[in-house]
Amino acid sequence: MKRLVILANAFPWGNWEPFLATELEYLTGFDQVDIMSLSVREDQRANVRPLPAGMRAHAIPFRSHLFYLLGSFPVLGDANLYRELADLARRRRLSPSRVVTLFVFLSRARHESAQVARLLREAGAGPDDEVVFYSYRFAYQPYMAARLRRRFRRTASVARAHRADLYEEYSPRGYLPLRAQTVADLDRIYLVADHGLRYLLDRQPEAADKAVVARLGTTDHGVPAAVPPRREGLRIVSCSTIVPIKRLDLLVEALAGTELPVRWDHFGEGELREQLQAQADAELPANVSLTWRGFVRNADLVEEYVHSPRHLLVNVSASEGVPVSIMEALSAGIPVVATDVGGTGELVRTGVNGILLPADPTPAQVRGAIEQIAGLDEDAYADLRAGARRTWEERCDARALYTRFAAELSGLLEEAESRAAAQEGRA
Repeated sequence: MKRLVILANAFPWGNWEPFLATELEYLTGFDQVDIMSLSVREDQRANVRPLPAGMRAHAIPFRSHLFYLLGSFPVLGDANLYRELADLARRRRLSPSRVVTLFVFLSRARHESAQVARLLREAGAGPDDEVVFYSYRFAYQPYMAARLRRRFRRTASVARAHRADLYEEYSPRGYLPLRAQTVADLDRIYLVADHGLRYLLDRQPEAADKAVVARLGTTDHGVPAAVPPRREGLRIVSCSTIVPIKRLDLLVEALAGTELPVRWDHFGEGELREQLQAQADAELPANVSLTWRGFVRNADLVEEYVHSPRHLLVNVSASEGVPVSIMEALSAGIPVVATDVGGTGELVRTGVNGILLPADPTPAQVRGAIEQIAGLDEDAYADLRAGARRTWEERCDARALYTRFAAELSGLLEEAESRAAAQEGRA
């Protein structure tokens, strides 16, 4: 049997990994697809998203870092522990917090790989099955897959790399354990942006023969039949979690100084919601209204863009992989003002589909970009909308991107079979 085993954080329970749902529709080249849903929390169990026919999800309960730390005695026999500690010491990065992170990494991989192995046995997986292990994150999951693939004769192991699982400076404690070993264990590493590929190869040049760009994509919901005049009020949208790295306070400061009539909708929730609302209430003038729209499913959000058009999406994040929120806006022909961080510059081009700001803009620069687009004549603004849609068609269309990606995943098993045959021949 040809199997695809996806290692994903909680998906399909809760709201995590929303973009995996789109990708699953194209992963049809396997006899069986099993989704191993890692660290499912109790509060996530009430919401289970539907899966394509024939796919199964298996929940592995959340365990705290303390659980993994207390259960880390078995990892003392893992040679990678000592190699990593020696490497941290050599690079003068050894610290108590990083040692704890390393022990949790190894203990979690050991514990959850045992759970996955049990679930695969219960699902009828046998040693002669051909298996692709697909880690949706480039963190500890590939280390799990390396342990699991020993049980099968023909396997491939791949991972996607996004943001906090790739950019070490944005990971917890600024540390991602066992990077060299993780790269060595994988057959392919799929970066979601050119920027991410350059970052990885700069730090792990040994990944050059296995790291490629495979972009995320969004589904086509069409474009608005008509867009209301901007003179009646500029309709701005932002879409993100409300956390420090998204810098929504910067957008509040920018709009606090505008005299334009603005209707701003924000989609998303987060820990800074009350703090940001207090700032907005205190600073935004009467000509700027802000509506908090909360969490909305991606498909519903894009449908709203089509049926209730916006003039502009603004993203002032300090860090991104490739923002899917921007892809969704582009698909509906919405121009974008965004900061040049991560892979954002691979989507947003000044004068083509919006304005690309410096990575760390001032409120005046953000406000100036917004007002510049508000002041365009109708033909120039229509050109931006056409450019937004064209960018989506060329770089973000899920059907084209995921069809190619799914074909490559399936083809990796042929490479695995060739390797196995060669090994048998040498034996």
